[in-house]
Order: sequence, then C-alpha cells, then structure tokens
Amino acid sequence: MGRSQEQGEGQGPIHSIRLSTVGAARPTETGTTHEPTGLDLAMKLHYLKAAYIYSPETARDLTVRHMKESMFMLFDQIAWTTGRFSRRDSGRPYIKCNDCGTRFVEGQCNLTVEEWLSQPDRSVDEFLVYHQPIGPELAISPLIYVQLTRFKCGGLGLGLSWANIIGDSFSLFYAFNFWTKAITGETIHAPIPSKGDRGFQSPNPTVKDPVSVKRIDPVGDLWVTPNNKKMATYCFNLSVADQISPHFPANGDNSIPVFEIIAGIIWKCVAKVRAEPEPVTVTIIKKDPNDLKPNNAIRNSQVISSVQVDFPVAEATVEELVRSIGEAKDERFGIEEIGGSCDGNLDFVVYGAKLTFVDLSGEDLYGARVMGKSPHSVYFNVEGVGEEGLVVVYAAAKSEERVVTVTLPEEEMEMVKLEFKKCGMIAP
Repeated sequence: MGRSQEQGEGQGPIHSIRLSTVGAARPTETGTTHEPTGLDLAMKLHYLKAAYIYSPETARDLTVRHMKESMFMLFDQIAWTTGRFSRRDSGRPYIKCNDCGTRFVEGQCNLTVEEWLSQPDRSVDEFLVYHQPIGPELAISPLIYVQLTRFKCGGLGLGLSWANIIGDSFSLFYAFNFWTKAITGETIHAPIPSKGDRGFQSPNPTVKDPVSVKRIDPVGDLWVTPNNKKMATYCFNLSVADQISPHFPANGDNSIPVFEIIAGIIWKCVAKVRAEPEPVTVTIIKKDPNDLKPNNAIRNSQVISSVQVDFPVAEATVEELVRSIGEAKDERFGIEEIGGSCDGNLDFVVYGAKLTFVDLSGEDLYGARVMGKSPHSVYFNVEGVGEEGLVVVYAAAKSEERVVTVTLPEEEMEMVKLEFKKCGMIAP
C-alpha cells in the first residue's frame, strides 16, 4: 500500500503537500565519505516506514520551524545520513557526505486524530509516510523522508521513510527517539561510528550460502524491488491473553514466546493458502542482543536467520513451528560476503525473498515522547517486500497487545485473512 508520488489537493486523505529540505547546521568536512558494508548493500532495495501519531494537546505548540530546528540538532550528530549515493569506478556504491539534506514534507488531513484512529486497518497510516526510492539519479536522491501531517483537530503525524541501506529498523527508532528528545529541548550526543568498527561477530561464521536472500537481475541506479505480483498490506492488533496464549501450552513460569507463536500461526495460515509449494523455509529478523548501542547506532546489525523444516507446515502444530523457529540459523556472515561481492553490483531481496517475520516486539516504540507525552499510535512496515511476503510484529499502545503488519501478494490476502478468522486471530 505504499505511496510514492506527491499528492495534491483532493487526491487522498493527505493534501496540501509541501516539500523542503533540512540538513545539519554544521558543514561536513569536504571529501568525507561513508562506506556501506556488504550487509548494508544487501538491503539497498528496501525502505523502512514508521508513523507516529500525537494528540492535539501534545502537538499544540509545535510549529514547523520548531520541528526543523530540532532536526538540525539531530543531523549535526548523524550528518552522513543526509548525504547522497555515488559509485566508485568499480561500481560500488558509497555515500558522499555532502550535506544535501533530508526531504521534509508538510501535509494536511481533514480528519481528527480520533477519526483517523477509528479505522480498524492501521495500514492507512502509510499515507502518513512520504516515500520515494533512491534513484534513478543517485546524486539527487535523499536517503530519508520526514513527513509532518497536521490533523484537523491539531494533532500531529510524524512519518519517516528510511533507506534500509543506511541502517536497520533499530537504527531508525534510535534516530527518531533522539529527534523527539531534541524537540523537547534536550541536548543530544550520538556517537560517530569509526570506519573500523562497522562489522559484527557472527555466531555462525560457517553459514556462507544464505537462503534468506534472493539474487535478482541488476536494477541499475533505480533501487526498487522488481515484483511480478501486486502486494497488499493489512495491519491489526492482537490480544496476548485472548488470541495468542490459547494456541500454545503454558510453560511452568507462565512465560510464552509471543512473537514465535504469532509467527507460527501466520506461517501455518499462509501454508494453507499456498498449498503447493508450501513455504517450508522462512526468514526471521530480530535485534542482535550483542549489538550494544549507542557504540555504533546507525547501521545494519539485525540478526537475519533462516528456518527450514522437512514436514508439511499446514498440518503442523503451532508448538512444532515455534520449536523450529527457535532453531533459526544466523546467516549474516554469508549475507555480508555476497552483499559485498562484485563491489556491490549484485542486487538482492531480503524481506520477502522467503516468507519473512520481523520481531520488533521488544522495542519501546511508545518511549518516543514529545513534550513528555507518548504517541497515541505507532505504525511500522517495509517498502520493497518480495513476493513471498512479510510479517512485522511490534508493541501496541496497550502492553497486553501486539500489532501485526502483514504484506502479501494481493491475490492471497483475503484468503489468508479468512484463515486468520478461522483460528481467532481477527474477528469473523
């Protein structure tokens, strides 16, 4: 449900679009560059999208000027993210830290926050995120878009489109939280990563042929995932007690692997719809527990693992699938190698190369306080998902709930939703 074109008056829920540019207040030293790792390059066709909605009381005194001034403070700390991509003679992409800035988008909405949030499918929040892919002219393509949407009631939507090549979802949250602190007037200090400290220690260095990525024909300088199927997105909330726990026997300590259960249920539902061939291999993406931010905050360090089973998924129990997910193998070492091979001239799909599950449930998304107030709602998804599909699980405003964002081929979505109804994931 991505939105990639400017919208004018009357062309959707968001109108009166205005674009400008915001960058760092201090100039970067001439000739400064940022070199993506192999893992960065493997993610270059994907974009992360987040939308935060704040109440009228929270946003009443926030002006566009106020928001831009706080962004100056943020980009003083991470100025390289406001640069532009270029290529070496070998073809390998790199960032020129030339302070070209981030695109700042202003829009208006004729609905109140309450009216907006009354819509049950939260994928409508994608309209709060302005997105354009990188390319075809690398030298003028921003890496980040920030959209400020003012609701009729005075409430505020803050949306980010973030090129995955510069950092993972945890990097996006880290940067956004820094921005909200700057909005509040706090002094922020983000560390500058050293060139020699951008790698990671893989627990499975022998996994060199990752199945979690799919090599595709070169896309050139327009960094868009090529799909033959139209993709659709559906977003809904789940109650842990009522809709998740009943699918899994309780442990002695009463703790349950919530993300794994959700992934197992949805994996089984998709398998029932696809039948042949069943998705017997899936990808699991989680935060690296050993990635101690803020030492190297803005980068790709997420754990990308694969799970392969040798039994019919549609007939398996959720417990069997949860056990298999727990045995996922970290494939970052292999992705790092193939992502950096041939000087980055090879192109890959990660999200949706196999049915992909992303675990953000441990992140405090509602810690992004503006003027001391948490957002009413947070939305997250990925642009550029491959045809096998993507499921993202993250925290809801209520601690006893989770939000699930599902992106699948449009031809499958209604049938998968029917399976969700049968197993009690969504209301019949």
